[in-house]
Amino acid sequence: MFDTPRDLVRLALEMLPAMPASIEVFSEDGGSFMLTLADHEGALIYAYGDRNHVREGLTLEHRMRNGEGDGHDIRFLIKTTFFQSGSDLLLHLHVSGIEEHYASRGAPRASLNPQATARILYARELDRDEVIEVRIVDASTTGIGFITDRRFHPGDVIEVIAPLPDRPVRLEARVVASAPVVYGRNRVGCEITAILEADRHSIGLLATLSEQAGSEDDRRPEILDTLERARHRQTLGALQRVQDLGTAVVLAAGLLAQRGQQADRVAIGLED
Repeated sequence: MFDTPRDLVRLALEMLPAMPASIEVFSEDGGSFMLTLADHEGALIYAYGDRNHVREGLTLEHRMRNGEGDGHDIRFLIKTTFFQSGSDLLLHLHVSGIEEHYASRGAPRASLNPQATARILYARELDRDEVIEVRIVDASTTGIGFITDRRFHPGDVIEVIAPLPDRPVRLEARVVASAPVVYGRNRVGCEITAILEADRHSIGLLATLSEQAGSEDDRRPEILDTLERARHRQTLGALQRVQDLGTAVVLAAGLLAQRGQQADRVAIGLED
């Protein structure tokens, strides 16, 4: 627990690179951009940000991770903006929060119906309000993952509609990671930013029921697809080998029969 805003700033400065420095931040409005930290004084941090991405009252988040994926999330609140020449604005920032992050999943995953739709609220490459079909991998009370053939970037914001056993659930989520998987598709991981508490509770109940029902690989459709295709290729290969062996047996039997007929003809004097 921090006593004053100065305590938060002091702790943040111990984690952040020496100023001046540029860091990547996620915006609550969607997207990510580079924020330049210039200096600090008391409870204020002076920074510069692109005028197209900043505004007074906006919360920004910087995520610090080590090689194992652990780290901290530092949140900044833009208190005041000042016009500067060029495309950047001078910003007065407060550190509004610091949270620890652990790479291990903090909540059990639920197995939902894989068919869902996602509507684009903000995306670097996709059009706003575009609706696409996605395949849900798993979901928890705090996050959701899906497979798609579209490209997403950290900071993109979407609205997902996925079916629960008794009703559809609607939620907003921010993309935190996207990685290519097999067959030209991408696995996208998101954090839930808005959801009805009743829906969050229902997902939590499903997650509790699903936790012991399947392994991690059961929730990795790209792995299952690869294994299934490998099994199919092995099956086809085995069938082909059986067919080749059968053909060889038939040919050998025919050759033996032909030689037997020739021996019989020689025995009775029909051939020399």
